[in-house]
Amino acid sequence: MKKFSVLTLFPEIIEQGLNYSITGRAIADCLIELNLINIRDFAVNKYGQVDDKLYGGGTGMLMMPEPILAAWLSIYKKDTQQFLTQLSESSKFLKLSQHSEATEFLDFTQSSEEMSLAAWQREVKKVSQDRIIYLSPKGRTFNQKMAQELSQEKHLVFLCGHYEGVDQRILDVLQVEEVSLGDFVLTGGEPALVVMIDAISRLIPGVLPNMEAHQADSHSAGLLEEPQYTRPANWHGLKVPEILLSGHQANIENYRKSKSLLETYTKRPDLLQNKSGSRENNLSEKLSEEDWLLLIDSLKNN
Repeated sequence: MKKFSVLTLFPEIIEQGLNYSITGRAIADCLIELNLINIRDFAVNKYGQVDDKLYGGGTGMLMMPEPILAAWLSIYKKDTQQFLTQLSESSKFLKLSQHSEATEFLDFTQSSEEMSLAAWQREVKKVSQDRIIYLSPKGRTFNQKMAQELSQEKHLVFLCGHYEGVDQRILDVLQVEEVSLGDFVLTGGEPALVVMIDAISRLIPGVLPNMEAHQADSHSAGLLEEPQYTRPANWHGLKVPEILLSGHQANIENYRKSKSLLETYTKRPDLLQNKSGSRENNLSEKLSEEDWLLLIDSLKNN
């Protein structure tokens, strides 16, 4: 079973977005587990406060680090006070070690703030080394390759920001990976996370009825999927391409490949010529001579 733990102020958004269709069935069949943790349950006071004004001025409110830390620790049944006590002992040890011979793992060019952060991060890693992903417009852009990579993880932890975002210190302490859906801003990380979990879940064995289905999806092989058709064969004068009705499988596969190449060339030419210019990421380097001939032929006949 694949487990997704989500730290959020609005668990109902995640629940509503994933409890239906394929992901809903996957949850019901115990193929994936959705563990929703409401950060507000760990508020700093009886009024449910989880955010505060920004230091240095500015508009909006920022999510505080303490409730997020407590929410994250709750995933692993850890008590915040106990964690902070261990952190204090670890920090004292680091300071004492500066004057001892057991210093091989310490970098004493660090400032006291950096030493403090190092102590925090050591304690966090003792609790868990699960990957923590923070939904942020500053992050790496989520794509199919990342979805495939994340689908291999047993347990993923997600942090959804809201308001103006999250205090930087908790991001540093938890060593989060920042991931974005694109160059735009949402009111919170929850809608983006629903998209991400959907994309990851369908790659998990058993979630889709036919696991070959996702292998033909757009972007799975670096190309866009070809145009597809269903019944009726003639819809008010608009006909399905004759070759798809021929039953000649080799010709059909050839047609699909050529149309896939054409779709990519016309709609996403950047996929054929990666902007980085890197041969490793350049799809044009991976296309065979036959593929290029198919594309040229498609352009002529289109």
